[in-house]
Amino acid sequence: MTSTFKQTAEANFLWGHLVARGLADLGVTSVFFSPGSRSTPLIIGCEKEKRLSCFPALDERTAAFLALGHAKRTNLPSALICTSGSALTHWFPAVTESSYAGVPMLLLSADRPPELQECGAGQTINQLNLFGSFVREFYQSPSPTLEQDHIHDMQKILETAYSKSVGLNSGPVHINFSFREPLWPTVKPSPELFPFPSLACKTLSTEHEYSESTDDLIAFTQASRPVVIAGLNVNSSLSEKFQNIPILCDSLCDLRETEHPARILRFENLLRCPNFTESVNPDQFIVLGPLPTSKTLRSWIEESGVPRLVIEPSERKVDPLLGTSHSIRLNFEQLDQLDLPKPEPGWLEKWTAAEQVVEEKIEQEFQKNSCEHEPKVARILSEHLPIKSHFFCANSMPIRDLEWFWKPSKKKRRLFGARGVNGIDGTLGTAIGIAHQSDQPTYLLTGELAFLHDSNALLFAPELVGSLTVVLINNQGGGIFENLPVVNLPEFEKCFATPQNCDFAKLCAAHSVEYLLLEEETALISHISNPPPNGIRVIEIRTDRKLDRKIRQKLLSLKPY
Repeated sequence: MTSTFKQTAEANFLWGHLVARGLADLGVTSVFFSPGSRSTPLIIGCEKEKRLSCFPALDERTAAFLALGHAKRTNLPSALICTSGSALTHWFPAVTESSYAGVPMLLLSADRPPELQECGAGQTINQLNLFGSFVREFYQSPSPTLEQDHIHDMQKILETAYSKSVGLNSGPVHINFSFREPLWPTVKPSPELFPFPSLACKTLSTEHEYSESTDDLIAFTQASRPVVIAGLNVNSSLSEKFQNIPILCDSLCDLRETEHPARILRFENLLRCPNFTESVNPDQFIVLGPLPTSKTLRSWIEESGVPRLVIEPSERKVDPLLGTSHSIRLNFEQLDQLDLPKPEPGWLEKWTAAEQVVEEKIEQEFQKNSCEHEPKVARILSEHLPIKSHFFCANSMPIRDLEWFWKPSKKKRRLFGARGVNGIDGTLGTAIGIAHQSDQPTYLLTGELAFLHDSNALLFAPELVGSLTVVLINNQGGGIFENLPVVNLPEFEKCFATPQNCDFAKLCAAHSVEYLLLEEETALISHISNPPPNGIRVIEIRTDRKLDRKIRQKLLSLKPY
């Protein structure tokens, strides 16, 4: 090996150790990667760093969603590594979800050096700013050298990238590394030959100085019939000042899992009842975080013409509705800084009494049926999932069944979803990422199409350290399309429902994953009450999506009076 080659290899070796140690110093604990040659310095560097846990995933798409799920649960950035070329383009769905959901991630892509760009070199694309506005920042690392100035520059990039990922506008950050060959020395150098200082883990303040004195806030404090809309990121530590104000809870809001006296879960039924909406004309909406996806709720808010006070900790705009609104950047834990309105006597009771009537009617309907339909499955899960367990709900109909039929609870379970861009991308991979290294059992409710869309994630099953129970609804197609006008078109089954002929028992067997086909309610309750100590268990439940639609319509038509 010539002197130049030797220096290049040693520089790559140094860079791998520098990045790995920097990640660990900053507080990163988990690294997900896919095999590749150009990323050798990063992968080997991280693998040798004892403070990092490294997890291989065969394909980059799965690796990205594993990292996303892990970051959702831990609230810490997961690091993600891949080789050059098309590899990092497979990260895109997870990156968009991370961006819009505000989940911290550190994207570490390997690349060819500048002299091999735009000249026909293999496995090479333009990786500069590949993710555009979907990342909080993009950094191009200097090519590895042994120069102290370059080492300092790289450390500064790592520090800044971490800060941007976990800051007030948390999300993904992309660092692109250009490596020249040889990628690794044939003779192992001693790391002591390349001393560099450790990085300090920075704790960033997420508090805001609140100082508002506008006419909007004066009107806000004078409201006598306020309504709170609690988004998915609202935790259970709401101020006692909200005890007398109805709180309409998002499907993933933590208040669903508490005994908060003002939480309202059956608002879909209530707002579909004209007699009820005519009796509760609010004069102020207090919106905490992103709005729930309920079209009924959004239409009611818009048609009311009532002003909205939108409170959101991040820098994102989370109010998509027309009309008068005033936004404040404030952590929900800091709501005590606000002078909240004092509602008129009996205001909350109007909501809670009506909800109680609806809840009793819904419960009566569920008692008439076994778990032969999707709403009942969601109901059973809400009743029998263990205390403090983790529950990930797929988009499309599962998340709607959670919103409409989840039974009030005080079990303090953590509810997760993919609500950044609301896709079915990476459903299984994200759930596995949540379950991985968790000391609590994790559950996934999903349809068969979302499951098949991400079945490659089952390849990670042997690596999983944790328990995941997948409740798989097989209704032979996309049930959500049953609620759209296209359902009556002759092309519906082929172009929208897209039923698949997959034997899930054989699919699970191919991955050595436990599989069960259930038909009895008692069996479902038994299995979700007793999750596997480790690994993945798939429970298939077959339903009729057209019957499911009719049952949902009946349940949602139940009114308080």
